[in-house]
Amino acid sequence: MLSPPLMVKVKGVYAVHAGGDVVAPVVLLEDEASRLVPVFVGLAEAISIHQALSGQVTPRPTTHDLFVSTLESLGARIGGVLIDDLDAGVYYARLSVSIDSVEKEVDARPSDGMALALRSGAPITIREKVIIESSMERKDLDDLKGIEDYL
Repeated sequence: MLSPPLMVKVKGVYAVHAGGDVVAPVVLLEDEASRLVPVFVGLAEAISIHQALSGQVTPRPTTHDLFVSTLESLGARIGGVLIDDLDAGVYYARLSVSIDSVEKEVDARPSDGMALALRSGAPITIREKVIIESSMERKDLDDLKGIEDYL
C-alpha cells in the first residue's frame, strides 16, 4: 500500500547551466522536512510557473490561464496535482479535476500540473518514493540562479 502523498511548496523557478551557454530551467519543490526536489521543465512552463508565483498577469491569457478559466466556466475546478512517479529521469503526474462532486484524474506533465495548481490555489503533492529518489542537498543547488535573471 502506498503512503499518502506529501504536500510540497514551489520554492521558485531557477536556471542551471547545463554546459556551455545552455541554461536549463528547473522548478525547486520543498516538502515539510525541507527536502528539495528539482524538476527540470521547459522554458515556456518555467515562465508560466514563475508568472503564477509572482502574481504576474499577462495582457492576454496564457495557455494555463485559458485552461483554468475554461474549467471554471464549465463549473469544474482543479483539485490538485500529484507527482507520483519518476522513471529514467522523467517525472509523471496526475491532475485532479472535479465537477459536480465527481473527481477525475488525468495524466499530466508535472510542469503543466504545477502551473495549473498555482493558478487555482490547488495543492501540489508528491509521493515519498519520488522524493527519496530525486531529492538533493541544499549545497548541491548553490549554482542555481533565479529564472528572472534570464527573462
